Amino acid sequence: MSRKETIISTVLLILFGTGMHFVHHFPFFNHFCGYIFPVQESVMAHMKMVLYPMLLLSLYLVISRRDIHEFGAPILAGLAVMPLIVLVFFSYWVFVHHEIMPLDIVIYVASIVGAVLLALRWRKNRFVRKFWPLWILVFILAALLTGYLTYHGPDWIIFANLG
Repeated sequence: MSRKETIISTVLLILFGTGMHFVHHFPFFNHFCGYIFPVQESVMAHMKMVLYPMLLLSLYLVISRRDIHEFGAPILAGLAVMPLIVLVFFSYWVFVHHEIMPLDIVIYVASIVGAVLLALRWRKNRFVRKFWPLWILVFILAALLTGYLTYHGPDWIIFANLG
């Protein structure tokens, strides 16, 4: 990807992911939508705001490059930053015991930027390119898991409504 394409893609992914946060306020929102979009202010629900934008980047790369081998890097990069979001969030939560919205926004933007940069780095990796069917399966499992845990998560703080 060119520098311009990377910047535009990153900004669009940030806007898309941020927009995902507000879909549950729309009248058409239903239980099925909740498996894809965040439905509460939990850390787990917000993982979807990384997972699905990185899926869009994967699909963009596959379609624009006409190469299915492009699928894996963005998915893997998104999955790699998701635990870091949890770690950073709970690092400050321990001290203040509440959300700090500006800091949450910075964490989110940094996670998307980091995921895009990781994806660019991993795009040419032979292992990542070779096993693209595995990454599709990994995405499906991650999507099912985050969707399910949004509604049926255990009584742990990562699944709790913090808003």
